[in-house]
Amino acid sequence: MRILRSALLIGAASVLFACSSKSFLKRGDVYYQSERYHLAGQMYAKAYKKARDKEMKSLTAFKFASSLAEINGTKKAASWYRKAIMNRDTFSDAVLLLAQTELKNNNLEEAEENFIEYQDLMPAREEGEKGLKQLDLIRNWMAHPTRYKVEEAKKFNSSASDFAPVYVGQDTNVILFASTRKGKNTEKIDGITGANYSNIFEIHYSNQITRKSRKKGKKKSKARTYTSDSYKWSRPNMLSDTINSRFHEGAIAFNSEGNEMYFTSSRKMGRNQLGTKIYSAKKVDDGWGDVMLLDLVPDSLSVGHPSLSADGQKLYFASDMPGGVGGTDIWVAKKEGSGWGEPINLGRQINTPGDELYPFVREDGTLFFSSDTHTGMGGLDIFRAQKTKMGKWEVTNMLYPLNSTADDFGIVFQTGMEKGMFTSSRRKGNDDIYRFELMPIIFTYNGIVKNSDTGAPLQGVIINVISSKGEQKKIMSDPKGRFNLKLDAGTEYIFVAGHDSFLNAKDQVSTVNLEESKTFTGLLELKPFEKPIELPNILYDFGSWELREVSKTALDGLVETLNDNPNITIELGSHTDLVGSEKSNQELSQKRAQSVVDYLIEKGIYWDRLEAKGYGESSPKIVGEQLAEEYEFLNEGDILEEAFISKLSTRDQEVANQINRRTEFQVLSTDYKPGPNSKRKPGAEHQKLRKTLIKDLSTIDGVFYTVQLGIFDKSDVPAMLEQFPVVFRSEADSKSYRYTFGIFDQYGEARAEAQKISGKGIKAFVIAYNNGKKITFEEAKKLKQ
Repeated sequence: MRILRSALLIGAASVLFACSSKSFLKRGDVYYQSERYHLAGQMYAKAYKKARDKEMKSLTAFKFASSLAEINGTKKAASWYRKAIMNRDTFSDAVLLLAQTELKNNNLEEAEENFIEYQDLMPAREEGEKGLKQLDLIRNWMAHPTRYKVEEAKKFNSSASDFAPVYVGQDTNVILFASTRKGKNTEKIDGITGANYSNIFEIHYSNQITRKSRKKGKKKSKARTYTSDSYKWSRPNMLSDTINSRFHEGAIAFNSEGNEMYFTSSRKMGRNQLGTKIYSAKKVDDGWGDVMLLDLVPDSLSVGHPSLSADGQKLYFASDMPGGVGGTDIWVAKKEGSGWGEPINLGRQINTPGDELYPFVREDGTLFFSSDTHTGMGGLDIFRAQKTKMGKWEVTNMLYPLNSTADDFGIVFQTGMEKGMFTSSRRKGNDDIYRFELMPIIFTYNGIVKNSDTGAPLQGVIINVISSKGEQKKIMSDPKGRFNLKLDAGTEYIFVAGHDSFLNAKDQVSTVNLEESKTFTGLLELKPFEKPIELPNILYDFGSWELREVSKTALDGLVETLNDNPNITIELGSHTDLVGSEKSNQELSQKRAQSVVDYLIEKGIYWDRLEAKGYGESSPKIVGEQLAEEYEFLNEGDILEEAFISKLSTRDQEVANQINRRTEFQVLSTDYKPGPNSKRKPGAEHQKLRKTLIKDLSTIDGVFYTVQLGIFDKSDVPAMLEQFPVVFRSEADSKSYRYTFGIFDQYGEARAEAQKISGKGIKAFVIAYNNGKKITFEEAKKLKQ
């Protein structure tokens, strides 16, 4: 990544030295100071071979490694830093740089070991601790990648350095990029990198294939163009000599029409010109016209990496000119007539004491750039900068996998799309071009339906899916009891599974406010009802039929079951132990069964779906498989009658009596339909439900959230609503009203209330409204901003 990164190449006079280790070392230092790192490395390698004592070997190995690191030869650099340490094991600077180099090589374990070793050598310095904290950050980001999919653009890359791709205007089928691969103008070798000078290449995505025909005799081969059935990327071709020179070219930008090019070049168009400059050229027929030097800065200063705003009025670029924050900064110049105004530094919110490079500005004004100093994964990371309402830049790291521990830079986007290209040295330390695309958020529900008693999967079960958008669909479980469904974002769902001879089961999930893809897994266990079903934790004080609070909580689950199964009627059966007289036990059990029925009626269950039955001690418990596994003194099939219990120890007798004290429900019918008197059972023994105040939702102004309690026929106000002091009504259609509860400013508050109501057995959704009209969550979010 050193190509076009150095702002200024400083010439050095040739000096003759004797061929000793020290002379090679001095020559290497001269090259290093003038940033000719490849030549410096050659001298340091020779100095290492001639060195005799360990101190000299350590020093030359260290300097050779540093030269390699400067030109991104991090793999070899790590090896030479190790040699420096082998010859001087307390070489703390080498240990630190080895740790940082291994970090860039993505060898996180080795980097950690060397950061720890550096801490041991230099406990008063902070670099070791900072390195370990950065490692923790990297591991966390890699464990939680963003939704960007990254893949190498293999057709673009070579064994040389390939970097800085750009779309030609809005044409995504024509791409230009820079490369140090061999070409017409590559006879010169760059003293900085040891590679060819970079040129600009062009590649097309087309179905037009050009091939040369075979030679016949002395006739020259001719190129012919064929039309293929499929589109492919062509071979990269160098642009004309008008654009490419014998020096570096790269980092290109286009105007939105694609007919004007801006690019970086280290060619010289004046005596005093040093470093790199930005040039422009206009499209002429099938080629490019004359190259023009942009008059941005004096000849003695370097600029590069241009990016043009969508309207062509702002030119962003990188430069180390005076007046910056430090290193290479991002600057901007505004269009003034046919030229450009005085460059303005983007300030400390963007620029740091390190290097900021390769700016790219999107059509909405969002700025992207690379930095080696803002908090990142190592080397250059890509950052996004957006203007806040206060006019300040807010800078965020693009995170993994767009960024890596190596250099990541030169990002470009397709207009209006969340996909594009960028450059990274993550593969073997070589600059390569990569594609990226933001993958959509996908929500999936994978469910399985089982028999709750046996655990066996149930085939052919119908699952009714109800969404908060009002959509409904039916799914059937496969032979393994499985089913799946793709879910919409910002939506709540209820899954209700039903099958003959089983109680319905349900599950509820929400994709509201989720910003990452997620797969929900659900288990819907259907309870068979051919046998009585015991209710857990229905407890009473001794000799009492008053329900304890813990019992009411357990019965709330039965309320939910009855609401999920609106067509069943049940018998509530209460059983006592064998202590006491048969008559008193019979009376007590009847009262206990009735207390359960009364509680269910208070919760909105119609009285004619419920029957209280007291069994006293007449129906002792028959031990099933679960009880037999739980208690050693019981076997499956044992009947807990008096003859059996009397033979047990005192402790086991108490356990058996407790098992006999139970409340069960038995399904009596599955075709229940409420009648005209179902809402309330006549008689003073049943407490009347309190009246509910009903208000029209249209009277509420602005954006708010409310909790849907259900949609009911206009001719009937359901008794279930009478649990709420105030409900709101809005028209669902010509025959139905939608009833809701509560007015909330925040979604989270409404969601908490919906969960609370759902826990009482009432299906509840959060719905967004604006001035009494139902809207989507996305619309509500925008209106509240």
